[in-house]
Amino acid sequence: MESPEKDAVTYSVHLPSDLEYIPPLRQFIAEVARVEGYSKKFCFRTEIIVDELVTNGILHGSQDVPSDIILSAKFESGQMHLSVQDQGGTRQNLENLKRAVYSPKPPSSDKKKGRGLVIVQMLSSELKIDLGENGNTQVHVIKTKDPEDSLGQREKLLYESDI
Repeated sequence: MESPEKDAVTYSVHLPSDLEYIPPLRQFIAEVARVEGYSKKFCFRTEIIVDELVTNGILHGSQDVPSDIILSAKFESGQMHLSVQDQGGTRQNLENLKRAVYSPKPPSSDKKKGRGLVIVQMLSSELKIDLGENGNTQVHVIKTKDPEDSLGQREKLLYESDI
């Protein structure tokens, strides 16, 4: 007998355009995924995805430090839906972003930049870029739960956290 799907859990964080906020943010999202019953491997990969997307939002999509980055994470039906929204950067930033994601050719090995979104794409089930109504950039990622994840693991994590 299968248990009914539990309600979706959504988290949204607004942070200043400052790289100092990334480590605790990625750890927080990974911990939420652990509590929601996702595997260590899934959580580790989630940290990489959050790191890459928020770093890109800060470095390329924010025109000044007071601008906000918004990260939303929704966990439901064995999937994590992750969205990062930034101020939008310049039109050239957006074109570079789309080229990095949708180009069939991987970035040159002699470049120090341009691999982050390729890594995110490899670690995700789906990656999509949208331009918001007010010119902001929104990057959406869907990551599907690994087959080894189970409700039993979630219960074990909750039990261990009480010890």
